[in-house]
Amino acid sequence: MAADEGESLTGRIERVTFTNPQNGWTVLSVRLPRQSRPLVAVGYISAPVAGESIEMTGNFVDSPQFGRQFQVSRARLLPPNTEAGLKKYLGSGLIKGLGPVLAGRLVDHFGPQVLEVLDNNPERLIEAPGLGASRREMIIEGWRRNQGLKRLLAFLAEFGLGPAVGLRVIRRLGDEADDLIREDPYRLAYDIDGVGFATADKVARRLGLTETDPRRLSAGLLYALNQFAEEGHVYTPERELLAAGAELLPEAGPPALQEALTRLIMAGQVTGEPQSEPGGGLDFYLPRLYRAEKWVARDLLAILRTPAAIEVPRQPQALAWAEKALGLDLSESQRQAVALALSQKILVITGGPGTGKTTLTRAITAIFRALRARLALVAPTGRAARRLAEATGLPAKTIHRLLEYAPQVGFQRHPERKLETDLLLVDEASMVDLPLMNHLTGALPHTARLILVGDQDQLPSIGPGRLLADLIDSAQVAVARLTEVHRQAEGSQIVRAAHQVRRGQVPESSPNREGGDFYFLEERDSSRILPRLLQLVTKILPDRRGLNPLEDIQVLTPMHSRDLGTEHLNQVLSERLNPQGGAGLTRFGRRFRRGDRVMQVKNNYNRDVFNGDGGRVERIDLEAQELTVNFEGRPVIYDFADLDELTLAYAITIHKAQGSEFPAVVMPLTSAHYIMLRRNLLYTALTRGRRLVVLIGSARALEAAVANSRELVRRSRLAWKLSLS
Repeated sequence: MAADEGESLTGRIERVTFTNPQNGWTVLSVRLPRQSRPLVAVGYISAPVAGESIEMTGNFVDSPQFGRQFQVSRARLLPPNTEAGLKKYLGSGLIKGLGPVLAGRLVDHFGPQVLEVLDNNPERLIEAPGLGASRREMIIEGWRRNQGLKRLLAFLAEFGLGPAVGLRVIRRLGDEADDLIREDPYRLAYDIDGVGFATADKVARRLGLTETDPRRLSAGLLYALNQFAEEGHVYTPERELLAAGAELLPEAGPPALQEALTRLIMAGQVTGEPQSEPGGGLDFYLPRLYRAEKWVARDLLAILRTPAAIEVPRQPQALAWAEKALGLDLSESQRQAVALALSQKILVITGGPGTGKTTLTRAITAIFRALRARLALVAPTGRAARRLAEATGLPAKTIHRLLEYAPQVGFQRHPERKLETDLLLVDEASMVDLPLMNHLTGALPHTARLILVGDQDQLPSIGPGRLLADLIDSAQVAVARLTEVHRQAEGSQIVRAAHQVRRGQVPESSPNREGGDFYFLEERDSSRILPRLLQLVTKILPDRRGLNPLEDIQVLTPMHSRDLGTEHLNQVLSERLNPQGGAGLTRFGRRFRRGDRVMQVKNNYNRDVFNGDGGRVERIDLEAQELTVNFEGRPVIYDFADLDELTLAYAITIHKAQGSEFPAVVMPLTSAHYIMLRRNLLYTALTRGRRLVVLIGSARALEAAVANSRELVRRSRLAWKLSLS
């Protein structure tokens, strides 16, 4: 061994103390032969398991914070070779259905040959006492998957990719993932969340692709176009796409990039369309977005041109009936909005908090229900759909549920199997992106009416497009703009503050500290914001307002990282608000404990939970590798491998809060958030609180957020395509 390679040690892993799933940085407790105490080993080690043997090379270092550690430069993991090690290894939660007790039985029965049995003769498990057929099959399948995952993780570790990426890769690409990546390493950038072009490129280069390989140049341009779509753009002008490609691929000259773009066009991987200005170049779309924009415009125009299945006779009388039946006293602008709903095929209703959108929804649906029209009420999220149902007294669904989405099949309502409805009302329409609108309008009969209710001043959809703004800008559909704050909302400082922010004014705090509903608590010292926030959430608001911090108070923040981002806030709030949660478990860089408040971060139709749904961790079963979350009285079980679908939810981003309302909202504001401080972000946060909103932080940060009305103008041609009618 060369002198500069350090010392070599061999031992048994006693405990995996910590693993960063993003990069594989690991802290281990390792027992060396003839040593009474284990040592601490740290380094980039791919998917270690307690009980495994480890051969490691490195050097001892003294950490001021953690003491003496062995810094690992290279490591090789080996299956355990003692019965004690095998029991620890197999019982560590490595395999679903195989806990410490059953692992002990298998090792006692098969001895040191137990791993060989699992590898080569799994049918022999029938010999083990107390092992039923279903558990036996679970163990065999779990072992097979685990070994495949270990091979993939070892392959990815060569390129510095950690276990979290490996789990996403094998879930997306299956058991042949390593072969697929060798065939096209850029699939990592296209198909796997969180893996960028630079990482995929590093893998490709180590697999032998050169800087000028045509596959690399095409992959770079396609990745750039996907990134523009991630930012919300529907299309990208040719000049901007080539400029982004040149920045990503500086070795390639303009001719080579132009050739790569031509190859993508010929392969159908991008779609070009002449720019709307005469003599312009081409705009480039991902094909799915080109089709979505084209088809949404086509379907909306067809709806506008087709007579409605249900006409409303004697519209003034219908309006008067609704006011009397519901006990409403509508303003003149609200009456005009109802009249538009009764006469127009497509209507956009937009307005801020307190302007009467919910009241209009009640009046409109009551009239059409009295006419025996078939109604469909939908919203983008489960929470928004439940609020819509409560407001109208009618059933409401998520858009995906209405369209009968099934994971392996897709949307089962489509142009060949349309919805059976006369009126479709979409609430929180600002959250609907272009692809989802394409599925919705494609399934809507042309004889139906369409009403979209939303607030155009809120954040745009997370996905690409600017649907609500495009419909308004097109001048082809009727628009009811609600600006008057009604009597019921006039006393709310939250409503007043939101409208002040919308107008570019710094919001005023409630004058009554004990009974008001909006406050800005100034804290110039940024290091004091977190302690004051914790005191507010854990002590002051529960004591003075009777709020349950686990159920009623939601912390919102503009960012994920930094001390006042979601990651750190969730760790601290979990410890403070759930002190009895125990050790829990860590997956995907997140620690979950019994009693923790969590949120679903992606739609899962198999489990019937949706992005934004919140619940509490009810049970963690290490042997079955299952975590149970209680969603409003309904238990939902997650495999440990699926816990990337959950995140702690004591603190969430403002984007994640769209479509939701909470009894109380607390939001820190600091100059560290500067890059995210925008007027529409602050406005959206204010409108999430029903009974109380508290901002705490820097007055300069608040002023900066109010002043910053600049937004990324999303590129979309839907308004232009609608105006061609």
